[in-house]
Amino acid sequence: MERTDAALLAAYLLMAVLGICTRCLLVNDGAVYLAAAWLGNAWDLFFDQNTARAVSTLFQFGTAWALRPLAGGSSAAFMIAAHALYFAGPLVLWLILRAVEPERAYSRLYLAIVLMTIYFTSEMIAGMGLWLIWLAVVANPLRPVRTRAAVTILAGPLLAFTHPGIALLSLLFAATGAMLTVLGRPFPRSVAIAAALMGIVLLAAYFATSAAFHPSNPTIALQQGLNKYDYIDPLRLLRTLVLFPMLAAVWLLLLLPGVNRRISGLALVLVAVPGLWFAAAGTGLLTWLYARHTAPHVLAVALALALASPAAWLADARRPLLVCAAIAAVAAISYNADLVLFGRFVDRNTRPGVTDVDAAAGFWPPPLGGAYGERGTFKWAAGADYQRDVVVPIYDWYQVTLAFYSYFRSDRQGVLFHPLADRPGAWIPFTCGPVERAARAPHDERDRLFLAFLSDRYCVR
Repeated sequence: MERTDAALLAAYLLMAVLGICTRCLLVNDGAVYLAAAWLGNAWDLFFDQNTARAVSTLFQFGTAWALRPLAGGSSAAFMIAAHALYFAGPLVLWLILRAVEPERAYSRLYLAIVLMTIYFTSEMIAGMGLWLIWLAVVANPLRPVRTRAAVTILAGPLLAFTHPGIALLSLLFAATGAMLTVLGRPFPRSVAIAAALMGIVLLAAYFATSAAFHPSNPTIALQQGLNKYDYIDPLRLLRTLVLFPMLAAVWLLLLLPGVNRRISGLALVLVAVPGLWFAAAGTGLLTWLYARHTAPHVLAVALALALASPAAWLADARRPLLVCAAIAAVAAISYNADLVLFGRFVDRNTRPGVTDVDAAAGFWPPPLGGAYGERGTFKWAAGADYQRDVVVPIYDWYQVTLAFYSYFRSDRQGVLFHPLADRPGAWIPFTCGPVERAARAPHDERDRLFLAFLSDRYCVR
């Protein structure tokens, strides 16, 4: 393993260890997935609401659901294991990539991209890994045609049930390859054609699965409708890079080696210093959420540039990838420091039973409103009381996940929650039928009370 691979892997392992310790998935959508896996039939409770992305869902949380009985009554043991399995998934794909790739560009770019997306439960992580494995096999002319055809037949259905953004990834990769050819840079024509065809197939599969599978929960359907253009709206994509300059620095570091010109030390410093600063002073929950929208586009262009000149790219990308690893490590430390503070705040305010934090006036900070502003770029200086004024509003941004975070954080003794029923457009995570079915055979008395809370407050009838 070369130094570049070791640095990227070390940064990822640091992120994984810190994320497991802080139970990082419980502040985002992962809280609902893990709660469903803990409480009963996860498919019935929640997973089936995203049937069109079932491969990604099961990749991220299926193993934890399957191994749930081994945890017994210990939710703490289950959460540690579930987080560890979540972080192990991309490593498995990375190891497969290293075994099948014709050049190290595939696995290095995948791990670098995952460093910027792993703290949010994005279906793109599984999709990008599976797509890269498929492309690495198809792009290797030394592999028999029969092998490449078999892998394509297997990969197509799997990719169709990851995320529709993989279709855009494949098409953009093919388009970039075609453009490079026009500009006189050699690009494997067969690879571009294969990617274009796969993109067309996946696009057709998206329309088919969208027509065939609909969430029964209307609040999920509403959220999907509001967010369906996030991956293709150019102004929104550019805005995320303005709001989170760390992402702009990392994406630039991944793209620059492909311009076929060695990056000077001064240019590297001019990108690295702001990247490291914003990693330390501007990393929050929304950083990882918005990174998933631009990540597949950067991967498509960066990989196409790398495959146009593989040897030159591998040499020119060494230092930029080392800087990417350093930025990711700093961002992970900054992010998890916030999560430690958020956890302490929740611990201090959680009491036995159920507490409506909006009704208990005074002790809970108001939700984050308006522009992200200085909280996203100079967060330490954005409030007189950093923990209360900055950390809590940022990590309470979803509001819906507080109930699950506090429940599992308190060893299932208490629940802090925001009422959702009166909030227009609120995401209410469950439908009541599956919750009531799970309540007929709860694991213990604490889960029975929590399921009663979900039935009363957090499900749609």
